[in-house]
Amino acid sequence: MQQVETEVGPFTRRSRSLHVRGDARGLTRPLVAGEHLLVHDPVAGEHFTALVADAAPAGSPEGYRLVLGTRITAAEAQEWLAPWPPARHTTHLTTRDIVALLAELRHTQSRMSQARDEALAQ
Repeated sequence: MQQVETEVGPFTRRSRSLHVRGDARGLTRPLVAGEHLLVHDPVAGEHFTALVADAAPAGSPEGYRLVLGTRITAAEAQEWLAPWPPARHTTHLTTRDIVALLAELRHTQSRMSQARDEALAQ
């Protein structure tokens, strides 16, 4: 999971919508619509979950529109940024595990819908 660093001002907190440039600090690769990520506000020292609502074409300077989710603790943010799947043998599911499973389900559903639409178009 990626983390972008940007100040989250009062208006952004109210609107829950945030625009970040494609070259924003912390991004290691382009984002895709529907992707989950973390937003870190270094000024306030807070972390938030976020979802990429709109993504500009790769290489475009327009960037991304993010929908801000819930505020999480610094410990939870570290857990989310750790490599996944974890190298552990336990039945305890973390919040990140559940989010990853839901994201995988959403992508599978999207691929199935696309395949169905293609089959119906033939």
